[in-house]
Amino acid sequence: MTPRQVGILTTAAAAARPTRDEAVELLFRAHYPRLVRLAYCVLGDRGASEDAVQDAFVSLHRHWHSLRDVGAAESYLHATVLNRARSRIRDVARSRGDCPLQSVKPSVAPEEAAVSHDDAARLAAAVRELPRRQCEVVICRYYLQLSEAETAELLGMGVGSVKSHAHRALKSLSHRLEASA
Repeated sequence: MTPRQVGILTTAAAAARPTRDEAVELLFRAHYPRLVRLAYCVLGDRGASEDAVQDAFVSLHRHWHSLRDVGAAESYLHATVLNRARSRIRDVARSRGDCPLQSVKPSVAPEEAAVSHDDAARLAAAVRELPRRQCEVVICRYYLQLSEAETAELLGMGVGSVKSHAHRALKSLSHRLEASA
């Protein structure tokens, strides 16, 4: 959690310990757009991404009492969004009977199409074609700008595994992007 985010919760807690509804609302306002972008990086579908994030907030609200501290809420949301995205990919793969990460095609809204660039689209497609763990590590490390330790904690793996997946992913992306240029 960044110092700013801790400040939001600390300020609210200092005024009066926020209720579950107030705390979830503060987290929603602070994190919703970034969590939708995270889910979109994995899924490539805006609607499915919004559904995954909304499900994560509903789950957080439902399980609020089981959090050890308010600071764990952000990690809970990240993990839940990634789990919901993985479930969506598995569901799509089962229904289509093909490779999960390559079967989900991005749906481009008009406003997104207006600001997208060819290089960004090629990079996003190449990242989605990576093996699942490599894709998740790249998104956490380079899109969300999490440290290796934060990425390891979020994805439930060791720091060495994060480094290894990141190295392999960058090497693969480099080869793919050079070949398609």
